Amino acid sequence: MKILLVDDHQMFVDGLKGILSASDLNAEIETVNNGRAALERMRSVKFDIALVDLRLPIMDGFMLLAEMNKCVNLTPIIIVSASRDPEDMRKAIELGAMSFIPKSSSGDRIVQTIADVMNGKVVYSNKTDINEEDFLSDGALWAAQHNMTPRQLEVLRLVKKGLSNQAIAEQLCLSVATVKSHLSAIFHALGAQSRSESSKKAHQLGLD
Repeated sequence: MKILLVDDHQMFVDGLKGILSASDLNAEIETVNNGRAALERMRSVKFDIALVDLRLPIMDGFMLLAEMNKCVNLTPIIIVSASRDPEDMRKAIELGAMSFIPKSSSGDRIVQTIADVMNGKVVYSNKTDINEEDFLSDGALWAAQHNMTPRQLEVLRLVKKGLSNQAIAEQLCLSVATVKSHLSAIFHALGAQSRSESSKKAHQLGLD
């Protein structure tokens, strides 16, 4: 597994790198200390996952998430932040973060979150005093409950409207290949075999 750590606090980076190296993840770990460097690395190297702080120099974590969406990079991003602001969490989730966990989390919890995300799960809560239902929008909460990203939820809504893969790609400024990738993840999350079945199951599960 190839992991990118993005944080400008060297002591935290060294500690987390040690935790990951000692885990069963068998990880090859690379570190950068700002969002711009992270974006350049993820554009040129395939990482299995990235652990990203929000408060970064040059380009912060929010801008990095937004830029990753633009370049259609599907590297799963876990936000590891000292922030406990529900608005920060909401914004990160809406920009496509697969998880948001506090820096105070135990090493075991961070390693488990990485494993969960690598298995396709969406993890927004770390049993903290933040209640995800208090800060997620209805759509983001539905997506989280069904192990989908907000982008996959967008694709599913357009599928329910009857749009073709090409039309979805044009509307969301994605490639057709990326739309197909999102559809595959949606089918897996819903246990569906087709577009029509995924639409039916989404309706049954409460997605209007």
